[in-house]
Amino acid sequence: MRKKCLVGFLFLAIAGMVLSISGPALAGDLVIIANRSVPVSEMSKTDIQNIYLGKKKVWDNGMKVVVTALSDGDVADAFLKDYVKKNSNTFNTYWKKQVFTGGGKPPESFQKEKDLAEYVSTTKGAVGYVSSQSVSDNVKIILVSGE
Repeated sequence: MRKKCLVGFLFLAIAGMVLSISGPALAGDLVIIANRSVPVSEMSKTDIQNIYLGKKKVWDNGMKVVVTALSDGDVADAFLKDYVKKNSNTFNTYWKKQVFTGGGKPPESFQKEKDLAEYVSTTKGAVGYVSSQSVSDNVKIILVSGE
């Protein structure tokens, strides 16, 4: 009996690991990046959410925050879920309302992580996110602290 339980438990554990490896990008695979001019090296998840919802528009030194985002895909979905607490539909609807009411301009949108990272590296005040495999030496990596 014990042997069957142990075998069943091991099977479930291995199946869980396989699913997590082959599944969509997880928040742990994401890296927050910024232009080297950005005056911070660490932000909370709340700070990131405020930036992506247009509630924080300038850095502490007065420089304008330039927000970038991926237009779709697993990395974008994981980022929105973990950091912004929205899915892509509610995020897009939120920004349509903001634009309509004069509440701000949505993030600069990119199809490819490479293009987003390049834009961030060459745009003063820019911030964005990519998968950990797409990080280059041309950007600053922002550490994310608790909430």
